[in-house]
Amino acid sequence: MCGIGITYFFLAVQTYLVDVYTLHAASALAANTVVRCIFGVTILLAGPALYNRLGLGWGNTLLGCLALTVAPACLWLLKYGERIRKNPKFMPDL
Repeated sequence: MCGIGITYFFLAVQTYLVDVYTLHAASALAANTVVRCIFGVTILLAGPALYNRLGLGWGNTLLGCLALTVAPACLWLLKYGERIRKNPKFMPDL
């Protein structure tokens, strides 16, 4: 279940980035990968301090709640993505 959720989330985000930055899609996907890797390293470095302070139960609960707050993002992109792409305020000329 976790793998399916991660795959669907990243698939929606990557598809959205390709739709938005058509000419520069490779650069947008590369920037997304860099940010994702930096976040992954940061979580690994902060993990021991998190679990030492909160313990396994509350540490996992905190990370699970953070994941649940991000989960509706793919549905939000499906609903409002076209409106955001058509709004010139959100899309600077590339």
